[in-house]
Amino acid sequence: MALLIESLLRTTPFTETDREIILRGIIQLSEADGIVDPREREYLKKFVTEFMPETDPTDPKYSGTKINTDDVRTLSSDDVRRCLVGFLTITAYADEEFADEERKFISDLMGDTIDSKSVTEIQRAVRQFLYRRIVFAFAFKNHYLHPDFAREMARRFDISDDDAVFINQGVFSALMAIKAPTDEVSDG
Repeated sequence: MALLIESLLRTTPFTETDREIILRGIIQLSEADGIVDPREREYLKKFVTEFMPETDPTDPKYSGTKINTDDVRTLSSDDVRRCLVGFLTITAYADEEFADEERKFISDLMGDTIDSKSVTEIQRAVRQFLYRRIVFAFAFKNHYLHPDFAREMARRFDISDDDAVFINQGVFSALMAIKAPTDEVSDG
């Protein structure tokens, strides 16, 4: 599902209203634990650059008007609601800690618009996606994947040992496919 969530986030069409609601959600989630971490600000900037390049995220309409479940219901499709969960989860992990306040924010916001099992599946897929990206970056840069690094990242992103091994194998295969035949890649 990790690869599917990336496709969902990149290919789902958003209306202008969808974008505004998602942006309000991201901004307000980043404030949910009382601290707007610089990494959350950086993710917000990346989101705006990719999805809303003409938008000023400092406009008070995005943080001043609290997002609620009724806003989520007005999103144009179930896929957009799934994307909202995905974007909020990515924002929550931007500072490497999914705080209880952030979990509550997402749970309360989604209400009954998406069943809790789907929210859990989306969040799991996002965690796997983030884990895969960070492990790939480490292994690509260092030409190997250090087991201690992989274990720490799996713990941080709440990835099971079995899932981590599976993802690590995929990363190793991807690295083997893109490395020149003379390059060495070690799985640590």
